[in-house]
Amino acid sequence: MSYHKWTLPEEQIFREALVKFGQRWDVIQHSLLPNISVKSMKNKYYQKMHQNLQSAQEDSSVQSRVSDEQLYAIIQNILLQNQ
Repeated sequence: MSYHKWTLPEEQIFREALVKFGQRWDVIQHSLLPNISVKSMKNKYYQKMHQNLQSAQEDSSVQSRVSDEQLYAIIQNILLQNQ
């Protein structure tokens, strides 16, 4: 089976179908996306989940850096006050 190149309308339909039907791939395929294999749907789903996980990890890393910087500023202020 060959790789399926998703179009933007197909991706939109797929996202809406996931909200409505969850991971019921066969229902999504038969009712909304008959030209896309269940395997392609699963691959797209897990690819997007992986991307979202990476984004969340990057976001939390940035938040940690900000928190560390804020903590450092607080410690500096305390040290300056105690001089």
